[in-house]
Amino acid sequence: MVSGNTPGESNAAQVRVPCVVFFILTPIFLLIRFWSRIAKSSGLGWDDWTILLSFACALTVQILMMISCEYGFGQHIKNLAPENKLMALKLFYVAQIFYKLTINLTKISILLLYLRIFVQRWFRISCRTLMALITCYMIATTASSIWQCKPIRGAWDKSMQPTCISLTKNWYANAGFSIATDVLILMLPMQPIWASQLSVAHKRALMLVFAMGSFVTVTSIMRATTLRFSTTSPDTTYDITSTLWTMIEENMAIICACLPMCRMLLAILFPSWFAGSKASSSEDYVLSDRSGDQAGGWRPYVGPRHAEGFNQSEVLRTDGASEEYILDSLKNNDAPSEVGIMRKTTYGVTYETDTEAKTQYQ
Repeated sequence: MVSGNTPGESNAAQVRVPCVVFFILTPIFLLIRFWSRIAKSSGLGWDDWTILLSFACALTVQILMMISCEYGFGQHIKNLAPENKLMALKLFYVAQIFYKLTINLTKISILLLYLRIFVQRWFRISCRTLMALITCYMIATTASSIWQCKPIRGAWDKSMQPTCISLTKNWYANAGFSIATDVLILMLPMQPIWASQLSVAHKRALMLVFAMGSFVTVTSIMRATTLRFSTTSPDTTYDITSTLWTMIEENMAIICACLPMCRMLLAILFPSWFAGSKASSSEDYVLSDRSGDQAGGWRPYVGPRHAEGFNQSEVLRTDGASEEYILDSLKNNDAPSEVGIMRKTTYGVTYETDTEAKTQYQ
């Protein structure tokens, strides 16, 4: 901690504790997400890169606030040395900007994930419309955070007698928009999942995964209840309850965005909800052309390409583009338009002809 401040009460633990906890917890869920993408060969998409960018912004917020605490953020403002007070408030000002970025980038990442899973036309139009709205709002609210005062320095140095927008109204508007879009994002996938041909148990498990995003909505509401006190208190560096909820909200949003790719972890934590639900495996696709096997099936030949001069075919199955490990295996191979869940499977077929063998057996 820098010197110059008068010792006294401090609420810095309200910042430090969640920062340390989420320094450890959030990267774990991100690692599981990226590992599952790579292990299942589904490939990294825009949703993954967007959530990574969001995490970088959230990490920036946490680092800035931890440094701000070193200058006295969390202590009574009257106990801070003038230069330390300015630095603590300046770091808090910059952290606000990155908070607006991370909370909206996480929403965009979730919508991009939806576009990888669901195929209904109305659903995809809804996702893109909501994504455009969130993107525009993110730009607007970030700009309002940067230019909240004229001159800009007045945001942390009130001795300049700046002209500023109402911070209370600004923060409430941001909280209201965040909660409203959270609810919309939560509700979007419920109808396609319920209308699918999955079993009731599988539907319930999937709806639970997506509904866990409601934790973010709860934290957003809790944060909103503290905004008026934090924005109107004269002891701005000590009354920092809203900052505590900011740390929780932004990290819980990232964690919830990673949950659909953490099915194994969820199955361990909630075994009764995920009983009998497992990701698709290669056994789901074992088919056969033998008369004694199941009707309508066909087993790809996996032996040598040349055997006693007969022609052989080889079928290579890949499933890299699918999101099947997020969802349960479909009992019935319904059309995507009916189920609303995208399932992409690519087959590469190689066929070789042995001319000499043909001549020999003619």
